Amino acid sequence: MARENLALHISFVLFMLLHCSLPVASDSTEEANALLKWAATLHNPKDSNISSWPLLPQNATNSIPRTSPCNWVGLSCNINGRVERLNLTDAGLNGTLHELYFSALLDLAYIDLSMNMLSGNIPLGITKLSKLIYLDLANNLLSGTVPPEIGLLTNLDTLHLSANH
Repeated sequence: MARENLALHISFVLFMLLHCSLPVASDSTEEANALLKWAATLHNPKDSNISSWPLLPQNATNSIPRTSPCNWVGLSCNINGRVERLNLTDAGLNGTLHELYFSALLDLAYIDLSMNMLSGNIPLGITKLSKLIYLDLANNLLSGTVPPEIGLLTNLDTLHLSANH
């Protein structure tokens, strides 16, 4: 009886260890894939600060990154290993924000993509970032209207959108 209880206890502990560790790895992979897919859509990423990111091949749909996005230029993570800051100011980015899957980056609190050549409009997906405190998209080539839903981001304290179209 004691042996069966011990085996059951060990099985439970192993299950809990595996179950608790998988979501973090999965979340990190989802964040990395979202960022890599976006980076792959940018024009001339080799000339930008993200050239050190392990870029996906063109038309790739999924990849398991070799490194955590927490170690990539322009990114920093919270204590849980989730991307919390995206700071690519004057990084030579040329493209749009439309392919950036914001739903995979729900811990983002700080975004600074100012002084790049980002064009198009601000995607509605950015309004899913309920933890967002700081958003700087100034000095780009953005056009169109600002999604009114940005007003629902109750934590948003700083919003810079100047010097766009």
